Amino acid sequence: MTVRLYFEDPYLQRFEARIEASREGEAGWEVALDRTCFYPEGGGQPSDRGTLGEARVAHVYEQDGQIWHVLTGAPPDGSISAQIDWERRFDHMQQHTGQHLLSAVALGRLGAQTLSFHLGAESSTIDLDLAGLTDDTCHALEDEANRLVMASIPVRAYVVEPDDIPRLNLRKPPTKGEQTRVVEISGVDLSPCGGTHVRSTAEIGLIKVRRAERYKGGTRLEFLCGWRALRDYQWKHAAISQLARELSVADRDLIEAVHRLQAFEREARQEAEHARRELLIREAAALQQEAQLFGSLRVIARSFADRPAAEVKHLGGLLVAEPGTVALLATQAPAPRLFFLRSPEVELDMRELLRRVTARFGGGGGGRPEAAEGGGMAAAAIPDALAWAVGQLRSEVS
Repeated sequence: MTVRLYFEDPYLQRFEARIEASREGEAGWEVALDRTCFYPEGGGQPSDRGTLGEARVAHVYEQDGQIWHVLTGAPPDGSISAQIDWERRFDHMQQHTGQHLLSAVALGRLGAQTLSFHLGAESSTIDLDLAGLTDDTCHALEDEANRLVMASIPVRAYVVEPDDIPRLNLRKPPTKGEQTRVVEISGVDLSPCGGTHVRSTAEIGLIKVRRAERYKGGTRLEFLCGWRALRDYQWKHAAISQLARELSVADRDLIEAVHRLQAFEREARQEAEHARRELLIREAAALQQEAQLFGSLRVIARSFADRPAAEVKHLGGLLVAEPGTVALLATQAPAPRLFFLRSPEVELDMRELLRRVTARFGGGGGGRPEAAEGGGMAAAAIPDALAWAVGQLRSEVS
C-alpha cells in the first residue's frame, strides 16, 4: 500500500520515491509508488498534478487501496524525484478548508446540513438541505465565515478509533472503517475528511459566496476562497472601473447609470419599431399603386434581395388588408422564402398556388388557402417563380 505523505504533511512539495508498479491505461502510462504526496481525486477534491522525474503527472486516482499516477509520457525507471504543483495544491487546501468553515456556519446558524461538496476548476459549491436563502441570509453566513477566518483558528487533522467516534460531535457521520480521519477547526467544526487542509483559518483567505440558487429542493451555494476570491475581485473591480470611466460616473453610481441606459434603449427601440411600422405602411401604400389589375383583383409581386423574412411577411399582411388583393412576396437572403397571401374575400387558394410553384421551381412549403409560405428554392429561381405565379393567377381570373 502506498504511504500517503500528504496526510503526514500537506505542505510537502517534493519527495523521493520508488516505482513499484506500472501499466498502460486508457489515458496513458500509470505508475504506483511506494510513497507519494500526490493527492488522489476523491471526496469532492480534484487530484494533484506535478512531475515524476521528467514525466508530467496529469491525474491521480485510488483503486483498491493503491494510488495510481497517470503520466503524459513514458514512466521513468527505479527511484525518482517528484514534485507536486504547489499552486494547485494550496488552492485546493484553501477551497476545501473554506468549505468546512462555511458548512459549519450554515449548520450552526441555520441548522442546514451540507449534502455534497464539489471543488471545481473555477469555483466550488456546497448543497444545503435548506431552501429559500435570502440575500441577507447569505451575507450573514459570509460575514460569520470571514470573521472566523480573521480569528486565525488552528486547523488540524488526526485519526480516531471507532470506539472514540460516539463521544465526538462530528458534523456528519463517518464512513465505516477501522479508523476515521477527522479535520478539526478548533471550537468550530469537527468533520471526517480525507482531504488536504491549511493549518489555520487565516490561510483560507477571503470567503466570498457568489451565488445561491434552488437545487433539488435545497440550496446550492457557489463560493470562492483565498486567491480565487482575490482574482475574482480584481477582474470585477477592473470591469466596474472601466465602465464607470466610460459612463463618466462614480463606481457606486454605476448601477443607476446602467438603469438609465436601459430605459433609454427601451425607448429608442420602441421609437424605431414605431418608425419601422410607419415605413411599412407607406411602402404598402406605394406597392398598392403599382399592382397589376386582373379585373377587380390587384396582384402585387415583389422579390427583395436581402430583407428579414418576418418583415416581408408583415408587409404582405398590410397589403392584403386592402380588399381584393393578392400579395406574392419573396426574400432571397439570408435564406430564400416565399409568402403568398390574399384578402379574406378573394376566393383563390394560396396554398395550392404555392404547391404548384414549388413543384416547378423547387423547394416546398404549406399553409392555409388564405396564406402560405415556403422555402428551399434557389434564390436565382425566385424572379421566374413569381412571374409564373402571376401568370397562373391571370389564367384563373380570366
